[in-house]
Amino acid sequence: MTRRRLDRLRLIQKQINERPRLREWLTRLRHGARDLDVVLFKRKVRINALRENGYYRASQLAHANSLLRDETLVMQRISMMLGDGVTFVDVGANIGIFSAVIADAQRLFRDFRVIAFEADPATFERLAVNAERFGFDAVNVALAADAGELHFATGAVSGIATRRDLAGRAHIPGRGFTVAARRLDSFDLPGKLVIKIDVEHMELDVLAGAGALFEAGRVAAVYLDEFNDKGAVIDFLTEFGFELMAPLRLHPFSPGRRSLLAVRRQH
Repeated sequence: MTRRRLDRLRLIQKQINERPRLREWLTRLRHGARDLDVVLFKRKVRINALRENGYYRASQLAHANSLLRDETLVMQRISMMLGDGVTFVDVGANIGIFSAVIADAQRLFRDFRVIAFEADPATFERLAVNAERFGFDAVNVALAADAGELHFATGAVSGIATRRDLAGRAHIPGRGFTVAARRLDSFDLPGKLVIKIDVEHMELDVLAGAGALFEAGRVAAVYLDEFNDKGAVIDFLTEFGFELMAPLRLHPFSPGRRSLLAVRRQH
């Protein structure tokens, strides 16, 4: 959308807002005036399509967009875990949208830090730009159970890169990259750790590579998105005393759930 067209739309919107009867008539004509349930932040809430029209339109946008529909709630849940002396570790950061938003917490908390890990060198180039722009650290490495090299397969979009032996129909044959792999516990990460893991079926390897951090009681919370090896992951976290929750409503986690928030309560 050009700047000229955007300015024109803003002018029209301003004129409509200053004519409330016209605005009411147009909104009723387009959206109706009934009470109905919509989903916002994964909550089914009752609104009126006319009186709460902003919420109605937001629900339509969120329904069609995974970032608005799913990721905003994840950011909320992670933000609950932040505080003084915390390092947020973004594993599988992609271009760093989580890190870019959460980095603002450096203005609120003492000794707060954000570090983002991304394996794909091409995606990392964009992550590095965002890290510089929003003030967090970024590392181009694959996190794994053992140090060495890993071979990845890629597809049409950047968010599905995975280890070559785990590739599926969404990956393009012959397309990929090789990158250095390290254990997470080989990095100097200060304070208590809040870890977000989104690594396309390699979650257990990342956890295993953080073993020394878990054993030292350094990890305060872990968020896992759509993870594999559920039984082994659950066993790993419960052995270290984590309480497992479903992020949607923070109820106890059940194996059929898509995502997991694991919290180690302070005693």
